[in-house]
Formats: sequence, C-alpha cells, structure tokens
Amino acid sequence: MQWTCQICGSKTDVEFDRCCGCKASRTALEAQDGSILLTTTPTLQTHEIIDYLGPVFGEAVMGANVFRDFFAGLSDLAGGRAAGYEQVLSDSRTVALNELRRQASTLGATAVVGLRIDYSTVNNSMLMVCCSGTAVYCEQLPREEGGSGAQKEI
Repeated sequence: MQWTCQICGSKTDVEFDRCCGCKASRTALEAQDGSILLTTTPTLQTHEIIDYLGPVFGEAVMGANVFRDFFAGLSDLAGGRAAGYEQVLSDSRTVALNELRRQASTLGATAVVGLRIDYSTVNNSMLMVCCSGTAVYCEQLPREEGGSGAQKEI
C-alpha cells in the first residue's frame, strides 16, 4: 500500500513517514490538509504564531529560448506585452513558491510569514526567481462576536 505526496506527487510505501521524492513528512501534510498560508506581513491577523521554525527558501532559474527572445524583441519594437516571457515569469514564480512550501512543510509549518519574492536575470538569458520567508507553526484564533473584521454567524 502507498500514499501520494501532496507536494511532489511521488508515491511512497505507507510504512515510511517521509516522502521518497521531496522528503516531506506525511504526518505534517495530513495535519495541514495540504495548505500552507503565505503572507508578506510579519504576523497573521487571524492566527496566533506558536513557534518560529526557521527560514525557508525557494529558487527557480528558467532559460529563455532564441524564438522567445526574437518575438519579445518584436513586442518591444511594436509595443505590447511579451506573452512568452510573462509565462516563463509566472512558471518560475510558481516553481519557487512550491519549493518554499515544500521546505516549510518538511519543518512542520502551517504558514510562512515575511514572504519576499525577488526577480533577476542571469547572463541576460535566464530568469531567476528567489523567494524567502520564515516558516511558522500557527493556530487559528477563535472568532469574536461583533468585533471589527469578525463575521457574524446567521
């Protein structure tokens, strides 16, 4: 019998708690229901941070091909958007954030606070996306009746 990792999709025998692909903890993944909160702020308004688990990072370096460079150059001359580069940028950001989530999950985190995403180029032909933040274990605060920002149950 096997279980499927929610992060990388690898199948691992049930007797092992760690994924054979990305080393994420099955116990931590099940406890989190597969979701890790991400925020650029240092705190979470609706959650109490119980423990700071340490910094986590995600990186992605994606190459651009000759055809994409050519068509992006035409977009620059004619004005408009370079859809090929926009797609590479979006894909790179997704890969980097998934790596950050994987690292946070491995630590048993439920959220990453202080998220920062940086973009740069390498040798004018590759795009690099780096993200970092602090992995934390947090618990949702109980909702207050009638307080500001609280939702009332009907």
